[in-house]
Amino acid sequence: QLPHASPRTQRGLGPLRAGAARVALSALSLALLPGISLASGVAASEHLHLGQKVALWFQGLGLPDWAVLACISALPVVELRGGVPVGAWMGLSPAPVLVICVLANMAPIAPLLLALRLDAVKKLMAPLLTRAEKKLAGLPAGQSRWLALALFVGLPAPGTGAYTGAIIAYLLGMSLGESLSAVLAGVLCAASIMTVLTLAGRAGALVALGVLVVGGIGAILSAKDGGGTEEAAESA
Repeated sequence: QLPHASPRTQRGLGPLRAGAARVALSALSLALLPGISLASGVAASEHLHLGQKVALWFQGLGLPDWAVLACISALPVVELRGGVPVGAWMGLSPAPVLVICVLANMAPIAPLLLALRLDAVKKLMAPLLTRAEKKLAGLPAGQSRWLALALFVGLPAPGTGAYTGAIIAYLLGMSLGESLSAVLAGVLCAASIMTVLTLAGRAGALVALGVLVVGGIGAILSAKDGGGTEEAAESA
């Protein structure tokens, strides 16, 4: 049985390092976002990203588009970060795509949180739990952990989805209700970001990248000042 994260791990590596990690993940996420254009004329078999390949496989099973989208968004790794662009690629309207992706992405989270209480499941998922515990270094402890977890899940970058958020919530010892609400807030944020980026195209993604970088730098500076204040208070 894996214990919860140690107090030293939960304290994190400091606000400055956490902010820098968020900026790096934002840049990596936007660099990996697929350029989706319904009028590009590119054949379906060319330049497909993972979500599109999975969508074609599900379509081969005879599933309707909404069911394909739900299956993709419920899958680990892909989640709604792949589902939202695929919905646009299939020609679906943004509003139903957002609703389907959010509901499908959240569907496995409550069962996962309950399953993590079982020793057999914890042993089976030991590598994932260990990996998730390392991500705790970027999350502050205390009253801000709900917001920190929501922001972590809400950033549509590799390794920050609802599944990882649920595992981190378990390691932090958060209650079921607190965990679900934080993950849901993050999923809604990620879905909104992905919808905007998908509709904006490459130019919009570059603008969003600039905004995220500027915002990340501001968060780093604010966190640095806050960290200095906390250290001064502790020394006093």
